Amino acid sequence: MKKYMLILFSYGGLKKINKHLKKNLKQDDQLLVRAVMLEEVPKLFNHLISDVGFLGEKVVSDVEDSVVDIYQDNAKDYLAELKELAAAMNFKLDKKLIKQNKAEELKQEIKTAELDRIFINFSHNEFVSDQVKEDEIRCWLKKTELPQDIFYDGKKAK
Repeated sequence: MKKYMLILFSYGGLKKINKHLKKNLKQDDQLLVRAVMLEEVPKLFNHLISDVGFLGEKVVSDVEDSVVDIYQDNAKDYLAELKELAAAMNFKLDKKLIKQNKAEELKQEIKTAELDRIFINFSHNEFVSDQVKEDEIRCWLKKTELPQDIFYDGKKAK
C-alpha cells in the first residue's frame, strides 16, 4: 500500500489529473487530497471591477461573490468525482478543503504524512497563484526529497 497526496491549487485540467491518478494508484493505496480554497477574488480581478461608480457597488460585490462561489463549487464537484473514482478503483480517499492562508499547516502535514509521492496541480493564473501562496509551497517542496508530479492546470510540467 502506497500513500500519495494530491494538492489542488487549480481546478483546470482535472481530466488529465484523473488519468494520471488512474495510472499511479492501485487497490488499497491511500490518496490524501488537499483542495486549497480561494476565499476572495484575485487582486487583478478586483482592480478590473473596482470602478464602483461605473458598475455600482452591488454589481461589484455580486461579481466578486460569484467568482469565489464558482471556484469553490468546482473544488467541491471535483472532490465528489474523486470519491466515485476511489470507490471504483478501491483506494482509500482522505479529502480536505484548505483555506488559502494555511500554507504552514499544509507543509507540516506533508512532512508528517510519510508520503510515497505527491501530485500538485498549480495554476498558470499568477493572480490566483499569488492568492493561494503557490510559490511558497513550490519553493519549500524543491527542498524536500519527496517524489513529485507537478502539473499546471492539468498539463504535466517538464
